[in-house]
Amino acid sequence: MHFPSHWFKGLTGTLVILMAGVSLCPSSAPAQTRADAGVLGATKKVRSMKEIRGERVVRQKWEMSCGAAALSTLLTYEFKDNTPETAIVVWILHRVDPVRVRARGGFSLLDLKRFAQARGYTAEGFTGMSMEELAAEKSSVIVPIRIKGFDHFVVVRGIADGRVDIADPGFGNITMRVDRFQTLWKEGIVFIVHPPSDLMMTEQKPLMSSQIVPDATIIQRGIGTALPANMLY
Repeated sequence: MHFPSHWFKGLTGTLVILMAGVSLCPSSAPAQTRADAGVLGATKKVRSMKEIRGERVVRQKWEMSCGAAALSTLLTYEFKDNTPETAIVVWILHRVDPVRVRARGGFSLLDLKRFAQARGYTAEGFTGMSMEELAAEKSSVIVPIRIKGFDHFVVVRGIADGRVDIADPGFGNITMRVDRFQTLWKEGIVFIVHPPSDLMMTEQKPLMSSQIVPDATIIQRGIGTALPANMLY
């Protein structure tokens, strides 16, 4: 497929990273330790808020890639299937006209569904779902929200005590009141991915980061649209 020249601007550094086999997703800094003055040899791990916020969530690397990062989060942490965001972006952009992707501001659920199916999963989308139905889902799901005039994909991990536990590719882990979430959730749309085997399912455990309550209007954008060459597929 021919790609417009502007897609490849500034790719030299990206290609070097990919060829070196280094993930584009930033790794967390090592956890610090400190000795407990009252107990000889005792140590306590100290994690920064950034580390907690980034726990088990893939952060998007391109403005258009929140959908790919959300799917990467789902496959990597929900199903123990390590799937880099870059692999999804590259796979889709070698099958969909990049100009079309840019015109609509990112990937569609159909794009994500095709990737998931190509990897052996079953994927389906629903519309008009209620909060009760969303809360009844046994595994994490991808949903679109509209915030500050932008459409954005996030992963909903669960609902408890009147709050929605969200893995946001743009910000990290957040929790949001149900009533607030309902004002952002687009048309009750839910994208559900089923693994080939239930053995791939990860036991759901509340994260410390699920208690973080940031400004819900924050979405990481303006992170460029450079497209890496097809190094993985």
